[in-house]
Amino acid sequence: MSLQEKLLNIQNELKAPKGQYNSYGNYKYRSCEDILEAVKPLLKKYNCVLMISDIVELIGERYYIKAIASIEDVDEPDKLSRISNIAYA
Repeated sequence: MSLQEKLLNIQNELKAPKGQYNSYGNYKYRSCEDILEAVKPLLKKYNCVLMISDIVELIGERYYIKAIASIEDVDEPDKLSRISNIAYA
């Protein structure tokens, strides 16, 4: 199974309920910790690892958090099998 197929299955099977509550805004939400706890068993099932990092970057006169998430296939140790995504906040 390719890494893309494994990622598709993980995304399809992942259930991360909104376990947090914001009383000021009166809404439920899921935290990063909620999502990570829900994805860990699926990563083990499909023999993948997830890596997340944050970097502070100065762009112009403003600071941003650059978040990078990568998933790697442990079944393919000889070749680099990785999917990454970057987002700014």
